[in-house]
Amino acid sequence: MSKRLSASERSDSESLQETLFELSRVEAREKRLREENDAILSAISAMAEATSKTDIFASLLDVIHRYVNFDSAVALSRNRETEDAFRCLVSTERLLETVTWQTGDVFHRCVKGETVAIYKPSMIKELHCLTHQYASYLQGTALISGLTVNDSEVMLILFSHRRDSFNNEAQQVVDRFRPLIERTIMDIDYRHRLHALVSSRTQELNASRQRFQDFAQTASDWFWELDNAFQLTYLSSPNTDIHIDAEALLAKIKSDKELKARLEQLISREESFSDIEWHIASRAHDYWVSLSGRPCYNKKGQLSGYRGTAKDITATKRRVVELQQARRQAELANNAKSQFLAVMSHEIRTPLNAVLGLIDALQHSRLTLEQKEWVGQMDKSAQLLLTLISDVLDLSKIESNRFSLSPSLMKPSDCVTNVYQQLIERADKKRIHLSASVSPSVPDTLYMDENRFTQILLNLIANALKFTDQGGVTVSLNTDGDVLILRVKDSGIGIDESQIGRIFDPFTQADGSITRRFGGTGLGLSICKKLVEMMGGRIDVDSELGQGTDFCVRLPIVATPQDAEKHQPTPAIPAGNVQPMVILVVEDSRANQMVVRLMLEKQGHTVVLASNGEEALEHVKQTEFDIVLMDMSMPVMDGIAATKALRASGFKQPIIALTANAMDEDKQRCVRAGMNDFVTKPVRAASLSAVLYTHQPLTLSDH
Repeated sequence: MSKRLSASERSDSESLQETLFELSRVEAREKRLREENDAILSAISAMAEATSKTDIFASLLDVIHRYVNFDSAVALSRNRETEDAFRCLVSTERLLETVTWQTGDVFHRCVKGETVAIYKPSMIKELHCLTHQYASYLQGTALISGLTVNDSEVMLILFSHRRDSFNNEAQQVVDRFRPLIERTIMDIDYRHRLHALVSSRTQELNASRQRFQDFAQTASDWFWELDNAFQLTYLSSPNTDIHIDAEALLAKIKSDKELKARLEQLISREESFSDIEWHIASRAHDYWVSLSGRPCYNKKGQLSGYRGTAKDITATKRRVVELQQARRQAELANNAKSQFLAVMSHEIRTPLNAVLGLIDALQHSRLTLEQKEWVGQMDKSAQLLLTLISDVLDLSKIESNRFSLSPSLMKPSDCVTNVYQQLIERADKKRIHLSASVSPSVPDTLYMDENRFTQILLNLIANALKFTDQGGVTVSLNTDGDVLILRVKDSGIGIDESQIGRIFDPFTQADGSITRRFGGTGLGLSICKKLVEMMGGRIDVDSELGQGTDFCVRLPIVATPQDAEKHQPTPAIPAGNVQPMVILVVEDSRANQMVVRLMLEKQGHTVVLASNGEEALEHVKQTEFDIVLMDMSMPVMDGIAATKALRASGFKQPIIALTANAMDEDKQRCVRAGMNDFVTKPVRAASLSAVLYTHQPLTLSDH
């Protein structure tokens, strides 16, 4: 009798069968997962041993190919910040490495974590780059997966010629393999970037090495390197006329004991050095080298040697020697010029003394009006010649640095007044207005070289009068803080703007035709500028052609030293103020003897003449003289030697130099020899009277 199963028993049997079936599925799934895990571990192990990105990629594809059937594969990458298109990292086909892959919506979805199966590859933008060579892929299917690693986006594309290759299971396999894919792509990308970086650095290093070698070969310097044992490890071959190898150079350094000791001392103290000059003298060569170097250290901070340069400075040394020789020759030439000018000044002043002396005598004699006018013109011409001689001498002394200032207490207002009185007659003759003003802000006394300040003032005003035919010349003296400001403004012919820079050059005027029209040498302004600069000031000029010129001199107001004595100008000598004296005139020129004798006798003095120093000594033995007027340059015995002999013999009376030598050192020689004063030739009656007045013997009324 058959037994029929109850409903409950059937239900339990079905549940058991379902459970067994599910258990079988789980076991199969676990087996598959174990196989996948084993495959992943095997792939990871293979990738760890791989030596190239191609080997790594092949290991990945080998694992995927067990579960997904594909024909070709490619891995792409791009930097989101710097690249628009994807580049090929690695591919199973070489032709695919040359393709440029543009991004699109599918790639955007994949880099966010999706795995997309494409059944019509020709329809998506990203695969339009595939040409007819890959037409079979465009007719098949593609499986695309991507991920984002730091700033990089990476993509894995599997291709199949068949349309049904990539189903949901294939997508799931790729998703499960995503960690392995991520690691693989990261490793490939890293190796790719590392290879590119190494390649770039290698190229830069090679380029740098080549650049250094090119510089070292074309430079005129040696590049050298020493180790701790004082051995040359590198020496370049410079592009120079001197041919010397490393061993020869090192041998020369070692043979120079002084240089070697100096270098070893610096190296022992690990000091940098520069421009150590080294003279190498031999039969074949004689040249100079300048050594410079600095220490270099290893990674532990220990001294590993020295690196530096050696520069051939032979040409520089020769140029320095040539410049020194040229400078000495220029100084000798300048001194010769100054000596020549001093001699010429003496030679010109000597006959000019007779000319001006006789003119003085003629002016005080009985002459007709016409004759007086002639004599006046002669006097002006002689004075102009004397001014020219003085200007040339002053310029020579300034340029040869034989010129010095003699500051003392002086009254600037008196200087302006004296110059004004000297030039007012000239302005009146030209019928132009000359005005001078001194501001109340100007101090009563200043510590300044009065003669040179007066010379500047006289030159500027005389220059303004010369170039002004109508209108006037305005002179003003003012202050601005601790600066004295002198302005000389005229309404004359003016200076063209393009020529203003030339007016202070010696022997130069703004327009050559002006010299022919107005005369002059062009020395006045040059001397003014040099004097102003020596006094620590500056001179500026502002002019407009046809409208006039404005000169502005700025001089610093210097504090007066405590021991400065107020300079007292020589007072004007009224007629008859000098008492009659017995005077010995020692002068070798017959013409000058006659002129000086005529001047002195007109003033009531008794005159005895001597032609040289020896005659003067004999006269002094026989006659008592109140004053001796002594020429400096004479035959037999000059004035310096005669003065020394007179002082040595006990002669106490004043000795006044009559000299055509106007240099400061000549005047100092007079003082050192024992002379009391000097009168510069050409001698004028007024200057001679002033000196005689100063040194005349004291009378009872003087006390």
